[in-house]
Amino acid sequence: MRRIFFASIGMTVCAVGCGRDFKAIADQHVEQRLFDKHEKREAIRFFEQEKGRFIDVNQTTSVDRDVVLPLLKRLHETVPTEQWAILKSGKTDQALAVLIQLPKDPMAVDRMAELVQQADDNFSGFILQQWGHAWLKINLIDQEAYEFLKKADPDVDKQR
Repeated sequence: MRRIFFASIGMTVCAVGCGRDFKAIADQHVEQRLFDKHEKREAIRFFEQEKGRFIDVNQTTSVDRDVVLPLLKRLHETVPTEQWAILKSGKTDQALAVLIQLPKDPMAVDRMAELVQQADDNFSGFILQQWGHAWLKINLIDQEAYEFLKKADPDVDKQR
């Protein structure tokens, strides 16, 4: 009887307190692995004035200008929060991630999510989204990589 009692207490504590807060883990990743280890630039200025690159590694594509920059502008017009281009180590013109600060207001976060989804729907590739409590990290997969993923996992479209 004692064993059952302690086992049920242990399972209850684990169920209540052992759950992973994936949003907190995402924010921790942003703080410890991106902000602490990489330079950052204000994102809109990085893409507009500094001619920075994120997805477009050469002059053959324009995803940064056609998808990323308009999305950042729409998000900023809707909810003006911080937006950062996190630079690749040793590079001043190439980002490895784009971060958007999330507001405290859940309704504003929902509006932001709708804008990101609209941009994703209109993009031939796929916008990867890592939502935290404080930060949204986005990365983009181009059409070629997206097609490869669809071949490897036909259900990838269901996850959009």
